[in-house]
Amino acid sequence: MGSTFQTIADRDATPEDAPRLARAVVDWLVAEGIVLAEAEPGWALGPHPVHPPGPHWQKAVEDPRWGHPEGVAVYTGHHVFFSNWNEPGPVAVTCPHCGAGGDEPLLSTAAERWHVTGEADADCPVCARTVPLTAWNWTNDHLAFVHLGFEFWNWPSLSEEFKARVAELLTGHRTAFLPGKV
Repeated sequence: MGSTFQTIADRDATPEDAPRLARAVVDWLVAEGIVLAEAEPGWALGPHPVHPPGPHWQKAVEDPRWGHPEGVAVYTGHHVFFSNWNEPGPVAVTCPHCGAGGDEPLLSTAAERWHVTGEADADCPVCARTVPLTAWNWTNDHLAFVHLGFEFWNWPSLSEEFKARVAELLTGHRTAFLPGKV
């Protein structure tokens, strides 16, 4: 059986911006009745407190018949989000400056640094520019190294309109959508 998750990650939020942006999104979710204001433990996997679904959680999804949401975890520290539901095949990463591609091992050292410190750069093997790990583009949003993410646990598929509205609230930042199952 397992549990599903859908993550909307802000690829451009800085550590300083993340709490303010998270508050704006959560305030909107609460105002719409999609989640409750107080985060509580026990509504998703792990001990991280999450916002339980609100009385109008259906506003966020394509078809409310396909699930019973557990809650929304909000992450405002450096975090690596992943997707294991996106298209199969090798994971590729591309430089945001020259578009040159490579495979995942290209950034493995930078990914290890990010995991520990929340900061990492990697040199593009083609254009030789030093690029922050957060700026690299991953095939089908397979990975996101970010400072802000909203993880929806066991929700039916989030609607495109809902995802677009959350992206608008993030002041024009690039977002990634990462669904998966554990």
